[in-house]
Amino acid sequence: MHTRRISPTTTLVLGLAAAVGAVGCWAVSSTVTDRRTVLNEAYTIAKSEPVREEFAWKIADAIAPHSAASNPAALNLSNDIARKVVETAAFQQAFASALPAIYDRVVDGAQGDVTLDTGLVAQAFAEASAPQPPNLNLVVTRDQVPDLRDSISVMEDLTAILAALAVLLIGIGLAIAPHRGRAIMRIGRWLITTGIVAVVMFWALPTLALLPLGGWIGVIGIVLATGDWLVVPASVLAAFGMAILVMGRAGEAEGRRRELAVIPTKQARTPTRASIS
Repeated sequence: MHTRRISPTTTLVLGLAAAVGAVGCWAVSSTVTDRRTVLNEAYTIAKSEPVREEFAWKIADAIAPHSAASNPAALNLSNDIARKVVETAAFQQAFASALPAIYDRVVDGAQGDVTLDTGLVAQAFAEASAPQPPNLNLVVTRDQVPDLRDSISVMEDLTAILAALAVLLIGIGLAIAPHRGRAIMRIGRWLITTGIVAVVMFWALPTLALLPLGGWIGVIGIVLATGDWLVVPASVLAAFGMAILVMGRAGEAEGRRRELAVIPTKQARTPTRASIS
């Protein structure tokens, strides 16, 4: 019975795709779980539009509760006061101080609500020259923030599975490849692609696309941008891929030159027997 042999190219491409997936999952999960680096961006996150809008709404509602019977002038005044409060340095400090606890709830699944420092909130109203509503507490409830524990766990499991699959398939692909040099050059091209994608994802995309959009997309951009440390290794990876590609092409050219060198030169035609006149 004829058995169809698996294509070396297909095996290698599948292995390289698995490797790219493993690197991508690892990079994202490592960036999100890098607590220190994310918290270093606390003030940037505090100044972001979604954070300011969320707390401005809480403050405005505490000053003049929104309802059908609300006075429009009072609502406009409360909105103006709220916007001034969330733009103060004291409010940004209050949010930055609360961010570690918020991070623990998002990434580690910690329970309970998070309350911004009441002293700093009072200072924020003073800086905005606005009266503070009595008994005001700015609270981030547990159900207001996502729980990413399961998503992060899945990404970490995928990293291990895809990495093992990549090693297996790439090894098989190289072993059965009829032209190993070309297979290695294909790996070089994939290394270049992976490096470029990493640079785009952790530098160009957050900086040029996500941050200008604002909103929660902008916050995602801020968090992804904390992974800009990956830009240097990604650039090295791309450079290594280019070196493999150049060396592979040079090796192919040298191989062709040697093949041509052993081909005998065209012999002069053997003279025919002289005709008898």
